[in-house]
Amino acid sequence: MPRAQKSDLTILAIGVLKLLKCASLIAVGIALVRCRDKDLGEIAARWLNWLWVSRSYFDAMLVRLSHMSKETIDKFAIGCFVYAVLLAIEGVGLTMQKRWAEYLTVLITASLLPFEIYELTQRLTVSGVVVTLINLAIVVYLIVRLIKNRHHKKRKH
Repeated sequence: MPRAQKSDLTILAIGVLKLLKCASLIAVGIALVRCRDKDLGEIAARWLNWLWVSRSYFDAMLVRLSHMSKETIDKFAIGCFVYAVLLAIEGVGLTMQKRWAEYLTVLITASLLPFEIYELTQRLTVSGVVVTLINLAIVVYLIVRLIKNRHHKKRKH
């Protein structure tokens, strides 16, 4: 497979990943809005039982969810929807192979890396490490791609 075609598939894959993250955040936001008057800890416990996931690992999370105020739930829901919009813009732009979307993705993803790294210093998890490494790889890949494209354009002119 030619390098340009492989690169285009990588950009498409990153775009699809962004769109999947967008869809999951919309689902979480909708769930938060629909369940704001209920005990989120109890709802999460039912989901975890349904998934046959070990409860001991999630007990602290369940307690926190049970004590969340409606205002906090609303803030999380709004955050989910706002971030989902950003991910949708990135994902659509990347799948359409727009250069501006590459710049936007570098900007947004790189700006969130310090928060992800901070979270890892507070609580190290396998999923946190994997997500942070994927986001770091995306930023590095896109920066290298943008630099190569800039040098390639300069040579043409």
